[in-house]
Amino acid sequence: MSYVLGIDAGTTGIRAGVYSLEGKLVAQSYTEFPSYYPHPGWVEQNAEDWWKSVVKACNTAVKLANGQDDIFAISVTNQRETIVPVSKTGTPLTRAIVWQDRRTVEEVRRIKSIMGEEISKITGLKPDPYFSLPKILWWMKNQPEIVEKTWKFMLVHDYLVYKLTGNVVTDYSNASRTMLMDLRKRKWSDKIAETFGVDLEKFPEIRNSGEVAGELKNREIDIRSGPIVAVGGGDQQCSALGQGVVEEGKIKSTTGTGTFMIAPVEKMYGGNIIYSAHVVPKIVAEVRIFTTGSLLEWVKKNFFQNETYDVLNAEAKVSGVGARGLMVFPFFSGAGCPHWNPEAKGTIYGLTLGHSRGDIARAVMESVAFEVKTNIDLMESLGIKIAELRLDGGAAKSALWNQIFADVTKKPCLVSEDVEATARGAAMLACLSAGLSLKYVLEKFVPRFTVILPSGIDYSEVYERYKKLRENILFSSNI
Repeated sequence: MSYVLGIDAGTTGIRAGVYSLEGKLVAQSYTEFPSYYPHPGWVEQNAEDWWKSVVKACNTAVKLANGQDDIFAISVTNQRETIVPVSKTGTPLTRAIVWQDRRTVEEVRRIKSIMGEEISKITGLKPDPYFSLPKILWWMKNQPEIVEKTWKFMLVHDYLVYKLTGNVVTDYSNASRTMLMDLRKRKWSDKIAETFGVDLEKFPEIRNSGEVAGELKNREIDIRSGPIVAVGGGDQQCSALGQGVVEEGKIKSTTGTGTFMIAPVEKMYGGNIIYSAHVVPKIVAEVRIFTTGSLLEWVKKNFFQNETYDVLNAEAKVSGVGARGLMVFPFFSGAGCPHWNPEAKGTIYGLTLGHSRGDIARAVMESVAFEVKTNIDLMESLGIKIAELRLDGGAAKSALWNQIFADVTKKPCLVSEDVEATARGAAMLACLSAGLSLKYVLEKFVPRFTVILPSGIDYSEVYERYKKLRENILFSSNI
């Protein structure tokens, strides 16, 4: 048996990758599932849809690899914070509330008013609808009968591992995103639970990523070799592992639906960023910009219908530095780090009849790079060392966007041969569960990189203008 299977349960679908022990991607498959938007700002998913997509993606990838008898370990990585209440029979009691959901603004205000900065000192997180605790408080207030029937609150990882093995476990990287885990003590926080009346018996046991969660017992997955299933990890931490970002000085930036930046650190430095557990025994400083790749997708859908991303990139390149005076402020689902304004709104500023769709696309790319620079500058001001930026996610397929990141941040940008590093990180955890060393896994699985150096283009004037306008826009969003 010579393969491992990494399952990446993302926001829009499931990617399953079969990897050799040399770190080679042998086969992969991707299956999408729907999201539901019953009210403005609400985002929900059906947990059963996650599982159906897992079955389809895994069986397709394993069949392509001819690996039904050769898979010896499986691991799951997942969209984080998304949570679903599950009954004792394993049935989801309602739709999951997705991390993008913004319905819990009132619950966030309550968290801030009751615990203030103390909750950040305990968890490493800033109160925001993004995290799981406000979602649970919303159910407690609005659907108490659901909470009463709940056996376990499960994150996406937890539900899928339960479906695979029958065992209920989570890991530190995921638990640290709920706003219920004490990051220093690495345990569920009794104080937070008692303060908000949350029953910790309804939450899974927390385990280390890469430990054995159980054996594959679900026969819907067409694997005959009897593999073990590893405790997995959050998608962004797994992506960092897949990029080799396990020590201070490196930072990875994944731009997919949003942009996630992760930098391993030895301690919590404070500041307006957040801190989580890594999938290795470290913590990470973390930044989240909510709408980035999804915003460019919106531009393509509305302005480049029936065109390819190659056309979009070409027209954005012609637009040039500064997008001919046009600016986009990417707060279409609120503003994350370091602004923390859940009520912020997206803005296209300076639009005239002389602007083109290429200017809008270029302005989106630049705005994301500006937000990345803002957070890098903040990290460095706190004492976090950042020597390079490792790029992955769908946006890393754009040579133009990669160069904009390098020019704006003035950092070398390393673009991986495998821009879908998340499933690769899950496969690495599967290897750890089978007894392979972290050193071996990093040597074999971390892919080669293309280095994009700053070209010398000076964005400083455009960036300073962006910052001044951003302050007014974020302030006006509170009116």
